[in-house]
Amino acid sequence: MKKYIVSVLAFVMASFVMVPSWAQAHKGVYISGDIGANFASGLEFEGASNDSYSDCDAYLNPGVSRNTGDRCNIPERFIPDWLADFDRGQGILAGAAVGYSFAAQNPNSPLGGFRVEMEYFYRQSKYDQVGRFGCTGGANSATCTKVRQGEFAHESGPQEYLGSITSHNLFGNVYYDFANTSRLTPYIGIGGGFGVTDVEYGSNWTRTLNQNTLSQGFSYNDYGKLYPGGTRQEYNDYISNLAGSSSVAQTTLSDTLWGFQVLFGADYAMTETMSLGLKGRYVNFGSFSGGMLWNPLRSHAPYIQRNANGDPSGPLIEGSMSTSDIQFFGISLNMKYHF
Repeated sequence: MKKYIVSVLAFVMASFVMVPSWAQAHKGVYISGDIGANFASGLEFEGASNDSYSDCDAYLNPGVSRNTGDRCNIPERFIPDWLADFDRGQGILAGAAVGYSFAAQNPNSPLGGFRVEMEYFYRQSKYDQVGRFGCTGGANSATCTKVRQGEFAHESGPQEYLGSITSHNLFGNVYYDFANTSRLTPYIGIGGGFGVTDVEYGSNWTRTLNQNTLSQGFSYNDYGKLYPGGTRQEYNDYISNLAGSSSVAQTTLSDTLWGFQVLFGADYAMTETMSLGLKGRYVNFGSFSGGMLWNPLRSHAPYIQRNANGDPSGPLIEGSMSTSDIQFFGISLNMKYHF
């Protein structure tokens, strides 16, 4: 993002150098349209869920009913467990606005250089990446230990995928136009609003088919300590059921985010009513969070408890992905028509 900010400053400085003296800007109502590109920052998503340990899964472990402690209780809240880190994305940017310029006949008017507008813009940032997987709680966390022991089908561990981020945004903006005697009018502005944001997200946690690897991560002795009286056959059945099982999600995460933007650019007057310009923006939204559901969960319905009839019981096993501020830089061709 630093290189984008440097580009912004260079563009603004160049605009001022090109225009040595100021004059009056257009006055009254105008409409405008934008088409261009956006360059989005990299993101680190934190994953959380209400899932319990895999050996607490009654679909996989015949002996789970022997556990009378709290270990296999389903958490009442989502517990952070893993991270997925993605590089930058880019895509299209398009928008439209209606505004009003306060440029008055009296050059001494305190509102002379200001204009206000209501703007809608759409952006789509394509990532199309499998993220770098990480764990919360450090290298000794349960998930990191499983990855290190090679329990998953992919060497890098579970696969987290980020497709595209799209948002429909509505902002109110305030600008100051540096009017001058030439056809070129540089400006700066600031705005605030919200964006209805969708994130294409996928997750694939598939265990290895190598039962020996799974056994090293969770031995029969471990099983016996957690499930007193558990038989070797129950243990073998659990390892066999776990091998090759998959937890898969392919979903669109959604959230409404509040944010602000800094705008800058320059307009060139083509006629008395129409101008063509180049506009840049830096947009910063607040943190994002969206819910997801693995279905299948370890190759079965998204539950880990069963009733006496063997049917799904208890709450759904769900998750969420969240990330800190979502930022992007945009550059677009802008056309205005002044009434």
